[in-house]
This record gives sequence, structure tokens and C-alpha cells, in this order.
Amino acid sequence: MSREANRAFDNLILLCERHASEIDITPEHYPAEVLREWKQVQVEAHSKARHLALTDAEAAEVAEASFTSDDLIERLTAVLPFSARSRSRAEALVLASKGCLARSKVRLRSTPADRVEAALAWKARQATPEVEVPQGALRVLVAPMGAGKSEKAEQWWSEGLTAAWRDADVEIPVWLEARDIPATLTSALQNATGGDPLRECRVVVDNLDAVSPQQADRLLDEARRLVLTWPLVSVLATTRPGAGTVDEVERIDVEPWSPERGLDLLRAVADEYHFRTLEVYEVQQLLTSPLQVHALATWLRAGRDGRVSTHELLSGLAASILQRERPRASPQVWESLPRLAACVLDADGAVAADSFARRHVIWELEETGLVVHDRGLLRFALPLFEQHFAAQALQDGHTSIESAAGPDQFPRWRYALAFAVEGATYEVVEELILRMARTNPAAASWVLKETEDQTTRRAHLQSPARRPAVRTNLTSGDDQEPAVVLGLRLREAMLAWLHGLGTLGPHLAPHHHGQLAPWGVRLATEEALIIGHARDGVLDEDVFLRGDLEFGTGQWRRHFHDISLFDRPRQDLARWKWTRDRLRDPLTRRLRQRTLPVPPASPLATERVWFLARLIMENRHGSRPARQIPLDDLRAEVDRLVAHAANTVRSTWQRGGSQPFDSDDVRWLESQLQHVHGDLLEAPRPAPDLTDGNPRYFWQTYSPQLTRSITADVLRDALIGYRELVETNFPRFGAALGLYGIFPVRGKGIVIMPRPDDTQAWSATVVFAVHRDASSGDRDTPAVDMGLAEDPDVPNDIWQQVRAVHSSVFRLPAVHQHQLSTGLERQATNLAYSWLVRDLKAVGWLDETINFYD
Repeated sequence: MSREANRAFDNLILLCERHASEIDITPEHYPAEVLREWKQVQVEAHSKARHLALTDAEAAEVAEASFTSDDLIERLTAVLPFSARSRSRAEALVLASKGCLARSKVRLRSTPADRVEAALAWKARQATPEVEVPQGALRVLVAPMGAGKSEKAEQWWSEGLTAAWRDADVEIPVWLEARDIPATLTSALQNATGGDPLRECRVVVDNLDAVSPQQADRLLDEARRLVLTWPLVSVLATTRPGAGTVDEVERIDVEPWSPERGLDLLRAVADEYHFRTLEVYEVQQLLTSPLQVHALATWLRAGRDGRVSTHELLSGLAASILQRERPRASPQVWESLPRLAACVLDADGAVAADSFARRHVIWELEETGLVVHDRGLLRFALPLFEQHFAAQALQDGHTSIESAAGPDQFPRWRYALAFAVEGATYEVVEELILRMARTNPAAASWVLKETEDQTTRRAHLQSPARRPAVRTNLTSGDDQEPAVVLGLRLREAMLAWLHGLGTLGPHLAPHHHGQLAPWGVRLATEEALIIGHARDGVLDEDVFLRGDLEFGTGQWRRHFHDISLFDRPRQDLARWKWTRDRLRDPLTRRLRQRTLPVPPASPLATERVWFLARLIMENRHGSRPARQIPLDDLRAEVDRLVAHAANTVRSTWQRGGSQPFDSDDVRWLESQLQHVHGDLLEAPRPAPDLTDGNPRYFWQTYSPQLTRSITADVLRDALIGYRELVETNFPRFGAALGLYGIFPVRGKGIVIMPRPDDTQAWSATVVFAVHRDASSGDRDTPAVDMGLAEDPDVPNDIWQQVRAVHSSVFRLPAVHQHQLSTGLERQATNLAYSWLVRDLKAVGWLDETINFYD
């Protein structure tokens, strides 16, 4: 055979690469005869195959026996690079659903493990997504740390996943983390979907703030090009304020949760229904973001519910959230945070960024996530951080105690003050309380009250043998008596309170010539000190050791106004609590008697003049006077009573079942009558205008219109009187007294009349709210708007006119409901004192509620 014939096409043998290579390497092992035999076998097999016909069924049977499409996909997947197209749609849908659940569980990593499923169930019960993104559009959710941006994006994404399960023409939605996008947004989307996004597709780009501002801007620009290129695609991004340049048309600001929604989640996660601490306004604000709700649930689930003070709760949550987030920052930034907190609290709002720090510091503050830089203003991502870092501002000296505890500033600084006191050493705490008491007794008392539960609990948890005695410095360099040293320490605290109380002080503790009366002291036991307020001229020193101070004998009465026992408890700050309580008792008595000083022209003074005049004339003549009292007769009787009182230590008069009055009352009335002119003293409220029938109650003698008029006057007088009570007696308390803190105010309410034939109702009902009136000046007479319902079945639209607003002590909702009888004489006084009592109780100057009746 020629060389050409040997290499011709007909003489070729089909061999695999392995055998062909082997023949080429070792041709001596494969002689021509062997190769010709192989060729003959191939020719015969080919000829047989050409004449073999298989039906379609036979061909399918052969194919099925050989391999399936899944086998083919599996073989191809093993040798080809990975692509999302290598998954079946069913597999991709299942994987997307699992990824959604995984993201939700990761966000709940701080939630107690046994409550994660409850939190997920709560989430599943929520309403449909609140975010709408049109096809071919980009939208950006903007909100600070923990506001629920990712949760809202997840809801929108999940809605797209549901649509993909139902409709094969809808692309499975894509979730991308901004920091995990390696090259471009388009390539990341193509990799996720396995090709160009030609069908309807939802894309989430989460946490733009996790990348640099330049990278965030680049991703946003890519998203804009993406939705223009593929108009069925919609993109939703999430970011904190300041990360990336977001157009106004693209921006969706995430509103804070309603406290009701947060409370619903808290109940689900904490597996509880009632929480004592949630009545406090600041704690309610914790319910406005999911991050804080979960942190609060974890805190309460740790067994602290019912025993934790509000300041302990807030400080603990702030520390736990910071521990969880662990923001990275330079020392310069950490030093800036307390200063920023002080500026925010002083300004009662956001601070201009340009006025606070240089731009590079602002950028670093933003990167921590703790600070929001939005529209040129700086604020904290969570109000909780304001108090946390403001406490450091106090400790570092950026803000003085006197400034933070001032009349206007204290309500905003109060938890920072409590945090600072809680974290300081004993000596520093004593100094802080001393300065607070002198500046604002409401601030010092509130801090004592707020930290008292925790201090008491710590002392209670210690065994008696390990409890430290209160440090009172019973030794000194000049070897003073221990009783005198302890007395001086207590007197220092008392003088600080009195300095803060100003002109009210002499009404609460014995004073001589404008100074606190000297003290006589004696140690009854090692742990108990007897203290007596000396009468004028008895002692020459402020604190003097007296051996005649002893309970039970009464001999002390010749030289002392009163004596009391200081039983030294084993707690810090004991002297401050004891001295405050010593002043609180006479304050409570004056409040019960409604005898705090007010200006002569006060409407409360007018009511008291008439009230005392009626009692005095009834005591003189044995019968209730008419609605007018001759002033000459009244002055004569008052002069007689004053002369009698001058010869007694204290006189009290009472006739029958009427209310008593004493020598202090008649002396006050004598002074007040100097400001009353004319011949007759008249009742402060109009006389009844209905004389027909046989009325059983006072309200039946007044027409509905006159009832409304009197009620409006009473509410107006009460607001004026409350303000005068505060400014005369508690000028340094300021906005710590909640109602006073929102002046100027407006009253709005409804007078609800009983049915004319109602034999059970003893008065009309008044429902009203008091809130700030921005249209009034500081010293304007409060405006009062009173509606009238002449039937007790009040329509809903009238009820809606009286809305709860954050206007009472420390911004608790304030809607009041009273029964104000038109026939009573001290309605405005009782109402004003009830507001004052509520406010004083809130700051720790009362330990009980007082109800006022005539």
C-alpha cells in the first residue's frame, strides 16, 4: 500500500486521545495488521448502525436508560463555572426565602433566643409594606441607627418574593449588601439573576452607610442608570442620613414608630403585658425604634421589670447598645461626643454642624453612626445617647452642675444628672447634690428620688455585716464632739435646701432675724442624733451640744421650738434625704391647708378672703352669711380675733361642723383686708340664676350657660393662681414643675351637664386639657375655651375637641376630668393646688397625693 493510500480518509481509524497518543509514542506495539482489524470492526459497526431503525419510543427508552436532563445539568455544573442560571427556579425561590429568614434572625441576635420565634411571628402579622417604589425608579430609605430601615426594605422585598412565587414572569428579588458589591451594581445584579434583568425585578441595596461616601454616591449613580436601562427594575436602598447624595424625589424618610406599635412588639418579645416603667415619657420614646424595643425587651427579660428605676433603665440601655454597636472613632471624636450632647440639650434640639466642629470632625462623627448629620444639623441617632454623653460632659466639666440643674435646663438634663450622680464617688456625689440643692431644690430632690430605689436595693442586697456605715466625718482636727460634727453636716444640707427654696424657707423651718434657728444636738445612741430648733436667744452658736434634749420629759419646750431624731441609716446621701423630709412635712401641711403665700391680687387670695370671712362671720353669728358681708363688721371681728391671738401661742376656732381657722388665718386676713376696698365683701362667683322648682343640688340652680361661664372663669383663675404659687414659692424649680414648664398655656374643654331629672348627679362634669399656647405672650392671661354639652351622651366629635397632649410633668399626657360644683367657694384654689401637688410629687417634694375638698 502506498504512503498516500495508507493516509487516506477511508483508512482513518477513530481513536480517543489517550489511545492515539499511546500509538504515537509506541508504534512498535501496534503493527499495521492490528490497525487494519480495528478499521474493519469500525466499518462493520457503522454499516450495521446505518441500517438499524429505532422508533421514537425506543429512542426515548435508550436515552432514559443512558442519562436524564438532571444528569446532564449535574455533569455540566461540575465542569462549568458557577452561575445563578445553574439553579432551577424552584431552588432559587427556596434559597431566597431561606435567606430572608436568615437576615431576620441575624437582626434578632440580641433578642433572647427563646423569644426569636415570637418576634418573627409578630413581624409576620404586620400590615402590608409601607414603602412604594415605582418600576424603573430608585428610592432611598433614610433614617438613623435602629430606626427600622432594613425591616421596611425587607417587607418590600418580601412582597416581591411573594409575587415571584405566584408568577413565573416575575424575577426573584435580589438583596445586596452595599459593602459586598465587588465591582458594579449591574454586574452584581447580573450575577444574582444569571443574566440581564429583563423581567420585573425588585432590588434592595442595604446599608449604603457601610461604605465610603464616594462609594455610596457611585452605587446610587449606578442604580439610576440601571433603572433607566431596564425599566422593569425598581431599586430600594437604605442609608443613614449623610451617607450618599440623595435627591429629594428619591428620599423616603423613615418615620419613628408609634409607641403603641413598639409596645405591641415589646409585649411579644418580653412575653409580658404590663410594665411599670413604661408610664415615663422617656421610656415611651424607647418604643419608637425596633433597635431600642429589642434592647428594652432583653433588659426587662433579665428580671429587672418592676424593680428598675427609669434612670437605671436608660443608662443600662445606652451602655448595652453602645456595646453592641461598638463604633470606631478617634480620641478626638470620643471627646467631641460629650460636648455635642451638652450643646444639643442646651439648645433643646439639633445643633448647626458648622458652628460645632471642623468638617473632618463632622465626617468622623457621622461614621460612628451615633450622630446624624442631616441638612446641616447635628443630632444623636438615639435621644438615649444625649443623656449618656451629657453625663460625661458633666463629669468632664464641659457643663456646670448649676447650668444643667437650672430652672429652664433641668428637665432636659435630668437623666444626665442622675447618670453622673450614679457613677461618681461618694465625695463627688455629696458635692454634686450640694450644688444642685442650692441651685434648684427640684433637681436635687428628683435625683435623690430617682436614684433612691437603686441605692436602697444595693444596700439591701448586702449582708448586714458588710454594709458600710454612712460617712459622716465624725472626727475632725480640733476634736469636736461627734454630735456637733454630725449636726454641722446635717445643717449644711438643710441650709443648701433653704437657700434653694428662697423666701419659702422661713415658712418651713424656724428662723430668727432671717437666719435658720440655731440647733441643739445630743447623741441619743451611737447611731441616733437628737436635734432641736432653739428659740430666739437661747444659743449663740449654730450647732451646740445640749444635754437637756430628751424625748418624753417636755423640759425641752422652754428652750426649743421642736425636737426630732436623726436615726442614721446605712445609706449614702442620708443627710440630704433627712433634711429634705424635715422640710417636706411642714410643706405638706401648708399644701393641705392651702396657705402658701400668693400676691394680694391673686384670684386664690380672693377666694381665701371670702372663705375665711364666711367662716369668721359664721363663727360670730352662728349662721351662714349672705353673698355680701359688710366690711366694717368683718374688720371689727378680725381685730377682736387678732387681739386674742396676740396673747396665745396658737389659737383655733371652730363652730359646729364647719371648718376650723386659726390665728395665722386671722392675721393673714387682717393684712389682706388692707387691699380690699368698698363697703361690702362679695362672693367671688355669680349667684344662681334659676329659682324655679325644688332643687336638690347646687348645679340645678344654675343654667347650663352660667355653669359654662363660671367653669371657664374657674379654670382661668386656677391657671393664673398656679403660676403665682410657683413664682412666689418655688421660683428656682422652674420648668421642673411640668405645668409651669409649658406656660403660656391655653385651656380647652367641655362642660357636660347632667339630665335635668337626674337625681344622682351632684354636679356637672368638666373634661379639659391644658397645652402650650404659642400665640400668647409669657405674661398674658391664659385663654380658656369651654364647650357645652347639655346632655351626658356627648357626641364623639365633641370628645375629639379635647385631645391628650404632652403637657404635664415631664411631658406626660394631660387630660383632666373633674366635677366642679358651681356652689363651692375655692374651686380655682383646689384646682391650682392639685396641679401643684402633682408636680411637687413628681420631683420628690411630696410622697403622697393630696385631695382637696370643701
